[in-house]
Amino acid sequence: MSPRILVVVPTYNERDNIAPLIAELLALPYELDVWVADDGSPDGTADAVREAMATHPGRVGLVEGPHKRGRGAAVIDSFRRGLADPRRYELLFEMDADFSHHPREIPKFVEKLRECDMVIGSRYVPGGGTSEWGLARPILSAVANVYVQLVAGVPIRDTTSGYRGYRRAVLEETEFDRIKISGYVVHGEMAYQAWVHGFRLGEVPIHFKNRARDASKLSLEEVYMAVLNFALLRFRYGFRPRRRPVA
Repeated sequence: MSPRILVVVPTYNERDNIAPLIAELLALPYELDVWVADDGSPDGTADAVREAMATHPGRVGLVEGPHKRGRGAAVIDSFRRGLADPRRYELLFEMDADFSHHPREIPKFVEKLRECDMVIGSRYVPGGGTSEWGLARPILSAVANVYVQLVAGVPIRDTTSGYRGYRRAVLEETEFDRIKISGYVVHGEMAYQAWVHGFRLGEVPIHFKNRARDASKLSLEEVYMAVLNFALLRFRYGFRPRRRPVA
């Protein structure tokens, strides 16, 4: 039997993209539900999600924040609710809403999750890549990932990727209250927690196509906090992964 899957999609001003994305996700051959974590989008994204909820009753959900929380906080809120849901989701995913992360990649994750506990969609493994990214962003992304590897030691090439799947057990052991930051760099801290808790991490190749409109810009304060936070991960959580009992 196929696992029960929850896909969490954080959004801010994604009205044009969200309905087509939901339709493609629900067309996949899995027992799969989609929850949209909307951060108070002024463009009516939440209204588009409600229309999808009416079209697909029971399979689409909306998790609205009272204010703009940041991507990481929105996803964490949704994961916590997903773990408490009586449907007992076995696999939980996070992905972008704008088709820079494509639903057709989901089967690769599901297959890899048979042998791994957490799987990241990677731009930096054979078969992965990017397009329409300009000059600066690839350099910044590569530097960020090398930095995380050096200071934290996580054996993943693309710890900053926001396309990822988890087995339920990983999120059940994630210490959400200890996560210090709320933006995109939450990805690195969650990967470190999974690794230090002894879970098996893996990557599958994805092609990341840059969004058609401008992406949110990281502030200098966010960059500073990310650099500091990653440098302290080993001191906060431990230096080596613990051994887990063999299943």
